[in-house]
Amino acid sequence: MSELSINILGFPAVNRDLQVELRDPTTNALVREVKPFADGTLQVSKLAAGAYEMVVKHPNLVLPVIRRPLRVLPDGPTRVSVLIDPSVFRNTAIEDIPDADLTPVRQAADSIAETLLPLASKRPGEAIRAEDWNQMAASIRQLAETVSQLCGLVAPNGHNHRELERKFDEVTGNFDALTNTLSAALAELQRQIQSLQFRRQIEDVFDAATGNTPADRLPLLNAARAKALAVASDLESSVTDTPVTFGRKARNAGVELDAVVNQVLDAAPEVAAVQQAANKLSESADTLKSHRADNYSDEVVLNRKKDRLNGGGGLISLLKPR
Repeated sequence: MSELSINILGFPAVNRDLQVELRDPTTNALVREVKPFADGTLQVSKLAAGAYEMVVKHPNLVLPVIRRPLRVLPDGPTRVSVLIDPSVFRNTAIEDIPDADLTPVRQAADSIAETLLPLASKRPGEAIRAEDWNQMAASIRQLAETVSQLCGLVAPNGHNHRELERKFDEVTGNFDALTNTLSAALAELQRQIQSLQFRRQIEDVFDAATGNTPADRLPLLNAARAKALAVASDLESSVTDTPVTFGRKARNAGVELDAVVNQVLDAAPEVAAVQQAANKLSESADTLKSHRADNYSDEVVLNRKKDRLNGGGGLISLLKPR
């Protein structure tokens, strides 16, 4: 038994609420569940050496804070440091921008109205003095300046709300992160289903060929079966790889399965059941050879297209009894 030491860095404020799970990477079974100390450190003793998946959760988040594989070494304690991105906890309130104070503008307008009030009582034929004219011109100028100031304060058109823009950017980033996580999970689930389909098709081909193959050709057929099942196992172990890495392995698997189909057809006689099973496996190999996706979203679309070409219902076909 070994000892595992984990140090969680990056955002000490959430350390006390974190929950760390160690799971079996194959079955996803929970092996150990521990809580870190306030400084982010934790110790897991009496842990069997081998591969695990570490999942760090927080009660305020739907998705795990961190999900990553780790390996516990058989000799001595294993020390692992992980870094938390504080942005996953960000939930900034919309900034409250104070309203524009229009009181000075209103007071200036009231003052102009009172100043011009005496000039509104002139009678016909009464002389307009230069003082009155200058007072009216000054009031009109002051009124124009007040209106200009009012337009600058309210700005009804062509203005930005920075506080809303910042909040929308934050929400968009959180939504993109959620979409990427869901796309990755869906793509990996599609990979698992299709990998199991390939394995079943391989078994169908060799089951049909074994009973109809002469004894002297059985060693060649058994060697081809072992090679095909090794290709299927390699593909199943790669379901959590990145889209680019998985695509490269899928194309290589398609080429190898094509070679296996040819070996089966050479070793087995022309039996209808063998031909039918080999044709299905050959079609699947062709879809593998055309697997090209640079991201999880494109891979989800590509896998849906594969399902339609194969008649759909990949999971249903696996659950049906033979």
